[in-house]
Amino acid sequence: MTLIDENSIQHVAIVHPGSLMRHALTAILEEFHNISIFSAASLKELCNDIHKNPRLGVILFNIDDVSQDIIHLTSLRTQYPAIKLLALSHHYELEDLFALFEIDIDGALLDDVSQNTLKLAFRILKEGQKLFPSNMAQVLLARIQHPCAAVAPDIIEDEVDLSQREQEILHCLEKGDSNKRIALRLDIAEATVKVHVKSILRKIGVDNRTQAAIWSLRQRTRPFGQTFFAAPHRSLSRFNHLPA
Repeated sequence: MTLIDENSIQHVAIVHPGSLMRHALTAILEEFHNISIFSAASLKELCNDIHKNPRLGVILFNIDDVSQDIIHLTSLRTQYPAIKLLALSHHYELEDLFALFEIDIDGALLDDVSQNTLKLAFRILKEGQKLFPSNMAQVLLARIQHPCAAVAPDIIEDEVDLSQREQEILHCLEKGDSNKRIALRLDIAEATVKVHVKSILRKIGVDNRTQAAIWSLRQRTRPFGQTFFAAPHRSLSRFNHLPA
């Protein structure tokens, strides 16, 4: 099975904190014809080195901390909209999937998929299709039984009255900082941070810190009069379900 035309090379980045997994994934992908692979231990490291690989076409990345990974993925998607983004994770919460697909990643797989499934995933990505993990049905059923808002509403910054301190804390949330880290950074009490975070969530209409960070990043990348993350409605028939 080939991913690309014989006369071209597909450049792929493998991002995983474990060197053994990076080597294993590299060995699998090297079975493809005309493929060039480089690896990084984290999305942050990749963002720092991506300029060295101007022909990069696919990023296969491990999901470690969604709130932190979203920040780097948003930056990658904004700067390199043509690159395919494929996530690997041992487990997904529905909020994680919504957050990832909200920034328009191309697919999400469980990290226990077979080699053949991974190869098929790359082929489907090349055809421009989206990929959901094989346990998507269970995740959706769990949410139906325990409903809550999973996607941040599209409230623009001009409609929200955040104080200067709340804006500072919101920017810290973008970086994935904990309340303790924010307190140290801003030289305020941790209890004060908790109060401000609660106020921020209420004002922008989201349920958790990850959604708040995504909302804030959306405002930074939104062109005048347009929301960057707004995406056309897609029917489920356009998404592909892969076997484990």
